[in-house]
Amino acid sequence: MVKVVLTSTRTKSFSNEDIAKAVWRAVDLLGFSFSNEVEKVVIKPNLCYYWDYSTGETTDPRVVSALIDYIRNQVGKDVNIFIAEADASAMETKYSFKILGYEKLSQAKDVKLVNLCNGDITKQKVKVRDKEFTLPINKLLLEADLIINVPKLRTHNFAGITCAMKNMFGAIAKPRKYVYHKTLSEVIVGINKIVGSDIIIVDGIIARGSSPKKLGVILAGDNPLATDFVAAKIMGFNPKQIQHLDIAEKEKIGNIDKIDLIEDNITLNEIKKKFPAYNYFMHRLSWQLQLKMLKTYAAITGDVIPPVLEQ
Repeated sequence: MVKVVLTSTRTKSFSNEDIAKAVWRAVDLLGFSFSNEVEKVVIKPNLCYYWDYSTGETTDPRVVSALIDYIRNQVGKDVNIFIAEADASAMETKYSFKILGYEKLSQAKDVKLVNLCNGDITKQKVKVRDKEFTLPINKLLLEADLIINVPKLRTHNFAGITCAMKNMFGAIAKPRKYVYHKTLSEVIVGINKIVGSDIIIVDGIIARGSSPKKLGVILAGDNPLATDFVAAKIMGFNPKQIQHLDIAEKEKIGNIDKIDLIEDNITLNEIKKKFPAYNYFMHRLSWQLQLKMLKTYAAITGDVIPPVLEQ
């Protein structure tokens, strides 16, 4: 049985201490069994662009900081921890690390920052439904003893939601990922077949729907599909109507029929009422019209596709 924990900060101040306590409590309740043989840990936040965490678009570095402390407490002070992200078409990871506070975090916590588009890249074949893909993957992800996926609780123009599974799409070692958008759902499932997430910690401190909103929520899970199912419900979606989640279920990424949901100091229905939801289907129709104009602009000017396509 897969497990998902829903908890929140117990005050509205959202201080570093409040966030750390919520993160530690979530992982404790998850009951993940840490091996003493873990030597290499990769943390994958969502740094889709240069938006500050206060916008609800990118992973709050305070959540990652709390995770680093938790890992060292569980595994040992000498464990090698890497914070890893890949370039996007209009975002260079080296700048996002600097602008979004991760360079400062790496120095304070003595962890390494890795651009997944650089270094030892291998091509991995994967089949999803009747389609076969070859995706470039950094070997760091394949050699890690523990991968912690730290996505946002956030809606998405194309995918409906961006959470655990969509966050791993951002780990593909190819900057211009919009080449995958015609088969986006299948590629999202494909990368999750290649690279598994051992622990998922969803940052819902500031969530993003129709607008950013302070919710103070942390979701923890041991399976990306199950965690995304719960996250989708919080955001007001029927998870089975999110295409990549539907495909992932059929591809047996996780068993969503038996989710052990642990509600700690808050319920799913309470958070769902507070989440700034919007009508995704009407928004998608409107966005498709806007997208046609954006593509026309890009074709005429030779400019890159705007970064919103990379979220």
